[in-house]
Amino acid sequence: MKSTSRNRVVEPHWHQVELPVVAETLCTGCGWCVEVCPTECLALGPHLPWLPRPLDCVSCTLCVLICPADALAMKRLDEAS
Repeated sequence: MKSTSRNRVVEPHWHQVELPVVAETLCTGCGWCVEVCPTECLALGPHLPWLPRPLDCVSCTLCVLICPADALAMKRLDEAS
């Protein structure tokens, strides 16, 4: 572990964590993924869900599993961009 300038502890393997990524063309904006998220790291924007708190994501994949449009996929942080 290392400490950042704000004394936040960052795990060195954090970049290997998988995060949900939204396919904008498939998402219907139903919000089910936001409702099912146990850590409340997803939020619903004007039209699409987004991940305002990625450090809170535990990669449980519940959002991906509940999506009726198959608009979410888990991607490693270095692949998510």
